[in-house]
Formats: sequence, structure tokens, C-alpha cells
Amino acid sequence: MDPLKKDLQRMREEELDRFWEIDALLPKRTVVPHAADTSAVEIEIPAAKEDQSNTYTIPPRRAQEEKTAPKPHYIPPHKPTTPPTPSEEYVPENALLRRVRIYPWNSSYRYYEDFFRDAVRLYPIRGEECPRISFFSYVPQYSQMSRAQLEWYLWWRDCFRRAVFLETDYSYLLLYAYELINLSRKLDPVLVQGELCKLWESYRDTYRQLDSYLPEWICDCSLLHRLPPPAWSSPALQRAAMSHCRFREFYVNCSREEGYARALLAFCCNYDYRKSKFCTEEQRPLFDRAILAVIGAAIDATEKEGQLFFKAGFEDSRMSRDAYSGALCIARVKRRIEIEYCSFSRSHELRYFLTVLVKYTENAIRAALGIRSRLTVYALPMQIRALADSILEGILPRKQCREEREAYEALYDLPKHSLSFEAAAEIEKSSWETTDLLLEAFEEEATEASEEAFTELVQHASSLEKQMPIEVQAFPQEPANAPISLQASDAWAAYRPYLRAVAAKDGEAQRREAVLQGKPCDVLADEINALAVDCFGDLLLEEADWGYAVIEDYTDWLETLLREQT
Repeated sequence: MDPLKKDLQRMREEELDRFWEIDALLPKRTVVPHAADTSAVEIEIPAAKEDQSNTYTIPPRRAQEEKTAPKPHYIPPHKPTTPPTPSEEYVPENALLRRVRIYPWNSSYRYYEDFFRDAVRLYPIRGEECPRISFFSYVPQYSQMSRAQLEWYLWWRDCFRRAVFLETDYSYLLLYAYELINLSRKLDPVLVQGELCKLWESYRDTYRQLDSYLPEWICDCSLLHRLPPPAWSSPALQRAAMSHCRFREFYVNCSREEGYARALLAFCCNYDYRKSKFCTEEQRPLFDRAILAVIGAAIDATEKEGQLFFKAGFEDSRMSRDAYSGALCIARVKRRIEIEYCSFSRSHELRYFLTVLVKYTENAIRAALGIRSRLTVYALPMQIRALADSILEGILPRKQCREEREAYEALYDLPKHSLSFEAAAEIEKSSWETTDLLLEAFEEEATEASEEAFTELVQHASSLEKQMPIEVQAFPQEPANAPISLQASDAWAAYRPYLRAVAAKDGEAQRREAVLQGKPCDVLADEINALAVDCFGDLLLEEADWGYAVIEDYTDWLETLLREQT
């Protein structure tokens, strides 16, 4: 091995060994050496020369000097601050939006200017086909990508503009959204809005995190450039945009048919008819068409001066939002937006009104389909009921009347006769005659059957007596007042001292006898009661204030037992 390489390797190993030496990282201190001799030494300090030119004498303080209070701090009077002036102000065409004010951003920053210059330079460049390269960044920028990643981004962007949606990473999508946002003042705002909508609609199924940003950024772009809400390809996409945007009233498209009705139905109704078990896949088009038509008719009937005024009314609200929150945005594009609008989703009265109207409409649909169950419908104005019935009359299918009847159905028809009291009396008379005949028949059958059964029973009993005569044995019976016999007298001998204490009602004697036998009083009482149950089937002792006492019914029996054992 080369000696030079050996020296380098040795130096590298020594450096790694010294990595954890903290003392080597600290600055070196100079240590002053001390003399070995510790004996005392006399030091002479020369007297300082007085220099009158450089001396300063402190004047003596006057004895009568008075202390002066410090002057109070001056506080200037309050001057009201002038509110910021909006740079733009306009009234949107949307009936729910009353006024929009746009204010400049209150601070200036320049740390995204390089990104803006790169976006201006790279926007017109066309990409060429190349392999896909992965890329990840929390805040993606052009300067963070390699040349291969930039080439893939340009090729993907070129395909995306031609509506060819290639699979790519989430960071490329964010980078393109940042590019559109920062160039929104240089490009056509309609183009920027359309590209942002297409980006969200094309990749939201793959990257659900786009729902948290793009609906908000599309709303900001539209408000800043006075654009109407986008025309979505499906009502489901419109509902998704409203669900993920804090300012959902913006996405109510008043220019399209059923725009208000769909928005109110999605965000201002407590009952979702789509979850009903009767709203099947086959009947859902009928439900949608009928309910939207009724809500639309109610809107038209209650519309006044370009605004929606239901009986419940709307709530006036105000919102302040920062444009493009969470996006990489230069200061020249950043704005603060204030909106005055009618909040239909926060009106409790309107929510109650629409919920009842939807339930009333579904009840009409169920009746047309032959479904008997109904939803509970509370107060609904008669004018709205009549309006809903007139709209549903031309939408719901009518019940078809069958002209031809089956032959067996005629058998269930009631006979057509005129009312007659004489005929009713004849019917009653014939019914009573039938009743008498039935009773007589049942009595004769019951009598004949009972006689035959009794005769057979007597004959059978007599035959049994002849074959096996029954001997009846008489058992001796004890008299009612017979005394209880003293069974197993020897078993009571062990408990005699304790029973004597019980009979004497002496609690101390009971405890003393229990100690002599080595058992508690409760155990002795349980044993005595168990023996009594075996002898005559009942308990002998019961608890008392002083201990245990004999049950009053067996006092004589206990005296006899103790007398016999003495």
C-alpha cells in the first residue's frame, strides 16, 4: 500500500477518534505559572503627584435643596385611524353576493420574485416527450428540480393543456397551480380559472388533498377578476366545490337553470331524500325532477327585486379572506377580500322551510307510486302547498284505471238492494230458527254421548274389580295435640349446658359456655337449629337482645328435654 495513502488513512482514523473529545473543541486557556516560593514580599507604592489641572471637585449639596417630582410622561391624544381604502369595489351579478371589496396586501415581500421570473420565462416553452421522473417538495419551485424533472414537467404541462392527463406526482400539480396563480395578472383570467378547474376535476380522485386548496383558490381568482362561478360538468362536482370552500355561496350559479335549487337542497335542508329506501335507482330521476321543480317554483314565486326573499328570509353576513391562502404567491398578486353576502346556509328558518317542502313533495311522489307510508309534515303555507300540487300534477305519473275486470272480482261485490225493514225482519227470524235447530242437535248428541260413556266406564270398573281386588290399609294417625317426640336424646347432651343458659336468658352464661366449647355463639345456635330441624322440622332458637332465646312455641318442649337429661 502506498505510504501516502497509509498516512491519510491514519489521519482519518485519528480524526474520527477525536470526534467526541469536547475539550478539543473548546478554546485553549493560558495557564499562568505560580512561583514555588510562598514567603511574604514587601511592595512599595509610590505616592501619586497631585495635578490641579485634571482634578474635579464635586460641589457640596445644599442642605435646603428640595426634591422635585419627575415630570409626567406625555401621552398624545387618540387620533382615529382612517380605514384602509379598497383598490377595487364592485357588485357581482350573483344575487346572493351584494358587494365585494378588494384591498392591497398590507406588507411587501420579495422572496418569491425569482419564482415569478422563472414562471414568466418557462410559460411559453413547449415540452418534448421524456420518461417520468418523481419529484417531491412541500412548496415546489423551479429551482428545486433537476433538468430531468424540469423536462418531465414541461412535457406533462404540454399534454395537460391538450387535455391529455398523464399520471404524475402531486408536487407537479402544485407547481402548475402556483404558476397559474402568479401569472393571473398577465394571462387571461378566464383561462386561469378554467385551467385551475380542469386541474382539480382531473386529479381530485387520485390526490384528495387537492380538495383543501383548489376550490378556495378558484373562488379567490374569480372574485379578484370579477368572474362568475365556473360551469361545472356535473352537479356532483358543484356540490363538492361548495363543500370544500369556506365561502360556499359563491358557487351558487344563478345563470344556470336549477342553480339556486341545487344549492339550497344540498346545504340548506335537514332531510336528504336520496337516502330514502323508496328513492331507488329506478325512481331517482323522478325524485330529482319533482323536488327540484317544486323548489324552483317556490323560488320564482317568492323572488322580489332580484333577491331571494322566502318567508324565512336570509341572514346578512360579512366575510374577510386572504386571497390564495396556503399558495406560493408574490406580493403583487396577494390581496385581501371582503364580501357582503346573503348566507342561505346559516338561516335556520329557511332550513326548516325547505325541509318541510321536500318532505311534502316526497309524500306526493309516494302517493303517486302507491306507497302507503308517509313522512311527518308540519306547518307549510297553503299557498306553497297549492303551488307544489300544481307543479307535481304535470310531473308525477297518474294512476291508470283498469277498464276490464277479472271474472272472480265480481264475486266480492255487495248485492245491490234497497233498504227494507220487512226483509231485515225475515233475515232475523230465519237466523233465530237456525240457532234453535243447532242447539237441539247439539243437546241430543251430548246426551247420547254422555250416557254411552258412563255405561262403558261402569262396565270397565266392574271387570277390574273382578280381576285385581284392591286392599285398603288404614294407617294410624297421631292425635292433633300429641307432644313432639324426643328423638336422638343423646345428640342433645353436648348442647345441654348452652341450652340451660338459653332457657335462663343469661347472655353471659351463653358466651361462657361457647368459650368452653371453643365455638362462637352463632355457630352453636346454628348447630342446635339444624338438629331441631332433623328432629321435628322447625327451628328452636332465635336471636334476642342478650344473645339467643328459645322460640315461645317450644319452651315446654325444651324444659322436658332438659328435665329428661338430668
